[in-house]
Amino acid sequence: MAKILIIDDDQDIIDTLTMILENSGHTVITKQDTDNLLNDVKASRPDLIVLDIMLPEDSQAGFKAARALNKDAEVGSIPVLILSAVNQRSNLAFGFSESDISTDFLPVEAFIEKPVEPQVLLSKIEHLLYPG
Repeated sequence: MAKILIIDDDQDIIDTLTMILENSGHTVITKQDTDNLLNDVKASRPDLIVLDIMLPEDSQAGFKAARALNKDAEVGSIPVLILSAVNQRSNLAFGFSESDISTDFLPVEAFIEKPVEPQVLLSKIEHLLYPG
């Protein structure tokens, strides 16, 4: 199966996602921030990244991380799945969805709102890892 990097500041989310993914045969590595992200991704070479948007160091850290990953020649082809409660936790008058995915604004392959049912998450991950 695949090696999946989870980037989320909530240890409970990390633990839950790890259990779901490992029970499906995936190998999981984790980070709780975006510090040294490019170097860590290059060193670990995940097949897919599950990325939160709002992290303690910056409420837009996930957006910035997605853009940095996308622009990097070595890791830009790794699929990124945003898994976030940004729509529930922010005071914005609008929400984010998969329709916001674009090469400039949100250069990721998928967006899922937290909380997510395990089967929905696994289905999306399978689709991203093995399209077609």
